[in-house]
Amino acid sequence: MRPLPPRDAPEAMHRQRDGRPFTVRKLEPAYETSGGGTVEPRTSRTLQVLHHYFMTQGLTSEVAGELAELSRLQRHPRTAEPVLLGPRYIEFVMCGTILVNGRIWGGNYVLGNLDIFTEVPSIGKRERVQFLAETRTIRIPREALRSRAVRDLSVVRMIHQRLMGYVTEFEWLYGTSPLAPVCRVARLLHYLSFQQERGAEILTGVLDPNIVQGPSQRDFSEALGLGLATVEKSVRALRVHHVLGSSTGTRTNRAYKINDHGLLRQIAAGATLND
Repeated sequence: MRPLPPRDAPEAMHRQRDGRPFTVRKLEPAYETSGGGTVEPRTSRTLQVLHHYFMTQGLTSEVAGELAELSRLQRHPRTAEPVLLGPRYIEFVMCGTILVNGRIWGGNYVLGNLDIFTEVPSIGKRERVQFLAETRTIRIPREALRSRAVRDLSVVRMIHQRLMGYVTEFEWLYGTSPLAPVCRVARLLHYLSFQQERGAEILTGVLDPNIVQGPSQRDFSEALGLGLATVEKSVRALRVHHVLGSSTGTRTNRAYKINDHGLLRQIAAGATLND
């Protein structure tokens, strides 16, 4: 009996019933997809990105290298509806824009249950996330992160700092505020732009830190608790004053080009615009 061609052969020769040969080309491997998104091929470049990310979180090179070996670089495409993420993983968002429980978040957000010293949440409490733009995350098994945290307090400190950062960011973006609507819209845009810039430093040449993509003006309206007409007016004012670039899209335009980061930051802090 003639042996079968190896599975990893670039081409496999077979014969039809009439004896004539035909070629079946090798298919590209399908990467692991557990909990949404696609795992990117593991290369020296992706390992460098993973290692560099954990270094920016205050870990030593050795610990960052260990976590990089346990992690994978994940790519989530934009989704029209929320998707259910599995409880087995923690995902550190590097760049992109997501909607979680009605709130808009950018890079440096963490998906999954970061209280790693408790049991995995039940299926009824699993996180539903809508990816408003293509989002890149670092995925690590929750148990692997937990095991490393038990042995190294620097990992616990990293998790604690991210949790405290989330509380501060939530209050700054979505807490009760006396600021004018245009200031609140500017604050959310400034936050998203800042996180985009941080992601651009890690994924060199991939991102434009001057363009925030993903959320529609209706998303801003619902996240900030403002009327849609109020958000539209605020975005229009930012464009009239050249803080944002002009747009030819519809009122649900999902791209915001930032022309003046300094002025955007001032408005986010409460500066008023002249009529």
